Amino acid sequence: MRHTRHLWTRPGVLLASGSTSPSAAAVTPDTKVAAAISAACEQLGKPFPAAAVQALESNWYSTAAELAALPEETARSLGVPLRLKTAVADMLSSRSAPPTAAPAAARGAAAAVSGQQQAAQPPGSAKGFLSSAMQYFGSLMQPDGEVSWAALPIEERRSQKMARFNNPFSSAEKVSKRTKPERYAISLAEMSPALQAEFAAFHRFCTVRFFGAQSEPIAEVTAAKYADHLRGMLGYVHRERGVPLDALSFSQLLPSSEREGVSVVFDYILWLHAARNISVNTEGLVVRSAAAAAKFVYHSKSTVNPGRGETAYSDLGVVKELRAMSNAAKRQAKVAPRVSDEEKKWLDWPEYLQVCAELRLECAARDPNGRHRKPSAVAWSLQRYLRTLRELEVGRTLVRDREGRWVIRHGPQDYKTGRAYGERPPLAIAPHIYPELEAYMDKWRACLEPRHNFLFTQRNGEPLNEKSLYKLFWTTAYRLTGKRTNPHLVRDSIVTYLRGGDATERELEALALYMGHSVEMQRGVYDRRTKEQKVEPAVELLAELNRRAMSSASSGSDSEQ
Repeated sequence: MRHTRHLWTRPGVLLASGSTSPSAAAVTPDTKVAAAISAACEQLGKPFPAAAVQALESNWYSTAAELAALPEETARSLGVPLRLKTAVADMLSSRSAPPTAAPAAARGAAAAVSGQQQAAQPPGSAKGFLSSAMQYFGSLMQPDGEVSWAALPIEERRSQKMARFNNPFSSAEKVSKRTKPERYAISLAEMSPALQAEFAAFHRFCTVRFFGAQSEPIAEVTAAKYADHLRGMLGYVHRERGVPLDALSFSQLLPSSEREGVSVVFDYILWLHAARNISVNTEGLVVRSAAAAAKFVYHSKSTVNPGRGETAYSDLGVVKELRAMSNAAKRQAKVAPRVSDEEKKWLDWPEYLQVCAELRLECAARDPNGRHRKPSAVAWSLQRYLRTLRELEVGRTLVRDREGRWVIRHGPQDYKTGRAYGERPPLAIAPHIYPELEAYMDKWRACLEPRHNFLFTQRNGEPLNEKSLYKLFWTTAYRLTGKRTNPHLVRDSIVTYLRGGDATERELEALALYMGHSVEMQRGVYDRRTKEQKVEPAVELLAELNRRAMSSASSGSDSEQ
């Protein structure tokens, strides 16, 4: 199997073959992979394999425990000798369990050791996530280093305790000062048949090409988001302005095609800021939703021809004004403070990977004491671990390629910016995820009784939607880290991590294309570094230039003397 370097990695710092390395007894699960390999090579009397270490670090295998738990196939693809991997595993197993321990005994011993270590962690502590997870993986290796916990069938695994990090939801702090407001958006049950028909027509207008259309269709997910905000506007008109339910229509929101047609939307935004304390980003989304509705309502009045270079619907005063409001919101969003406390929900990218490692330890059919868990509980544990694959549809966007790999294929209709960037390059799922993915698909998914072909499901059998994913995500993250992170922050986390490191512009551009957005959006929207962090390289550069200049001046002075 060919193993390529991730686009977002950067080379690690390798030990030279002659560098001082720790003794075999000093190698721990947290020992850097280069140092552990150096110790193993010294023990085996073999030369230091710099290329293999480079390949490991480039693919984020950074500790001795991660090397020990590496599947044989992956080790071969990275050029790591199996004897070397086994030697590192033996170093670790000699520290954590007797060499003759059977797998079942090792599982129990590892659970006890891991439980003691985790109990010592303070509530909400993210420190030690990866070390505890990797110690658990490493200590479950058999003496020959060939079989690990991860290689066991789900039915034979024992899960970690769910409450092992002592972060009860009752202690979860709010990330903003906003109180939970009463629902005000119009529900489907409150809509008249005429309003339901108008929403259906609006959805077709947004997502289906038709003769005379002035712009390309938008993604289904975007059209659904616009509809949600329009239901909120209609709820405001009904509950705050007293318009009867049977009189509600899009025309109530946009009473004129002229500039003054934005008056209701403008008042609604003022109300949102006063009553709901919305962010500027939310304001911008509300305005864009209203603009889509204005195009729908007054489409027949527009005589613009985009084919001649004219801007779509530019002859409608209401659309022009909404565009101006949207642009103003975008400018303000760049400098506006965030409504929520980022510190209470932000996870750095390495911390997020640590969360994934912990979730994998819960993909087991038995509890820590060896008792059978409910099948639905096992299925939910697998969903939590595989949750980033939420919108995949088996057989369409999640398929096997000719080489037998699981691959994600997204066409233009499958993601929000697909109209602009087209079909995404196929994304091959990492092989180490296969055991959980295939077990979930083959057996455990059916325990949740889904009524659809999407990969993941809610408890009621419906597909996992944005709201249910959001809740699953933040509750899982909080239980493990004490941080209320959400799925929207994952992209920000990796971009921030990479733009603060040594990734090249070429790599960042490739990553942006792969994620379905522009480099400008990557830099302006997803990069969460502070100004101080962004200018730090310039400060270091100036300091280095000053050192060189002073050194040069000093050398010149010495030569004159």
